[in-house]
Amino acid sequence: MSLKKIAKFRESLVFRLTVLYAAAFTVLAVLGFAVIYYRLYSEATARMDRELLAEVGDYADLATDEGFEGVRKKILEEGEAEDPEEEFYRLINARGEVLVSTDMSAWGHAALRQVLAGVKKSPSGHFFKTIHLPDGDNRARTATAAIGPSLFIQLGETLEETDEYLEIFRNLFILLILALIVISTAIGWALAKRSLVDMEAISKTAEEITSGAYERRVPIDGSLKETRRLGITINIMLDRIQNLLQTMQQINDNIAHDLRSPLARIRGIAEMNLVKEKPIEEYREMAISTIEECDALIEMINTMLDITEIEAGVNTAHIEEFDISLLVAGACELFDPIAAEKKIVLESRLPERLLFKGDQKRMQRIVTNLIENAIKYTPVHGTVVVSVKSENGSIIIAVEDNGAGISDADLPHIFKRFYRCDRSRTQGGVGLGLSLVKAYAESMQGTVAVKSQPSRGSVFTLCFNA
Repeated sequence: MSLKKIAKFRESLVFRLTVLYAAAFTVLAVLGFAVIYYRLYSEATARMDRELLAEVGDYADLATDEGFEGVRKKILEEGEAEDPEEEFYRLINARGEVLVSTDMSAWGHAALRQVLAGVKKSPSGHFFKTIHLPDGDNRARTATAAIGPSLFIQLGETLEETDEYLEIFRNLFILLILALIVISTAIGWALAKRSLVDMEAISKTAEEITSGAYERRVPIDGSLKETRRLGITINIMLDRIQNLLQTMQQINDNIAHDLRSPLARIRGIAEMNLVKEKPIEEYREMAISTIEECDALIEMINTMLDITEIEAGVNTAHIEEFDISLLVAGACELFDPIAAEKKIVLESRLPERLLFKGDQKRMQRIVTNLIENAIKYTPVHGTVVVSVKSENGSIIIAVEDNGAGISDADLPHIFKRFYRCDRSRTQGGVGLGLSLVKAYAESMQGTVAVKSQPSRGSVFTLCFNA
């Protein structure tokens, strides 16, 4: 494996999870060994302390029964019977002077004053201590206790056997921990690979989507809880992206269609006027027609940009308090001449004064768009009613007409950009008015709804928090 591949592998999540797992397992194993080792050492020392204390009791009884001579005789017998390198016995007075002892050549010189001080301070009357022997490799455990007035016995026993067992345990543990590191690394590798199987599936799907397979989705069946939740989130995001792409495609198609007509008319006017020379009045009419077509294009583009900015959260509403009744009354007054020309009754039902917090310009655009649509699709001698009321903590604005109505097939789509019902294609407009109404209403935390029946009319209802 090249150095480049090794460096790349070390940066992988599998490698890091494996190392983390093996390190954690090793640390826990070492801590476990330390606890067990301490317990073994403590138990061995406690067992030896009990044995030494039992012998101290025997010497105390002997001192009581036979006095100093009996103890001295016993110590000399122990010196002849026991290996002087494994055990020692000695009798000490209160000044720290050795009265009698076994062979101490292998044991060195213990600090008797410190030992005696320890005995005197001990509530139990005996004192234990671990010492290192002169050879430097072994240790011993000593016990010192008072067995009579100004008379102390000190016993010592080597810990060589205990140390040998502990050394065997240490060596076995080192071998065991090495084997466990290898095993834990293998297990960690397997677990890391298994836990990242779902992530690899997500990465593969993302690569396929990047290559253009927008219909692909992340598989979530059998996945772990966390990756399943991630997969569901990604799939929802992909659905939205795909819907957005489809919407953008549809918008592009609609824009191309709706731009083509006015541009074709402008070009047609220009071509007709280039064919032959015409009076100045006809050129003026051409200029007027061109300006009207350009204004329609500019309005469509501005409306589309407004909707896009609002939906993207770029263009936020300018909230202020104003009289909604006065605003709606002004809009109705503006459309009175148009309604009268079509012999349509435009009726307003408004409270005397009703304060509303919102964007005044956007609200004015909403109301005028709805009234304009209602008049546009209401036949001669029809009726359009605009009402405003406060109800259950909400302000409700309704625009009702008895016009052509909207079919059930068209009703779910009327707020989409560039969508026009079949009946709308004979009228002017590009299908952005209701989209703008919805975007403006939602920018002020409001909603817009519609109820309609073909040939019986429609009711558009706006609802805002008071």
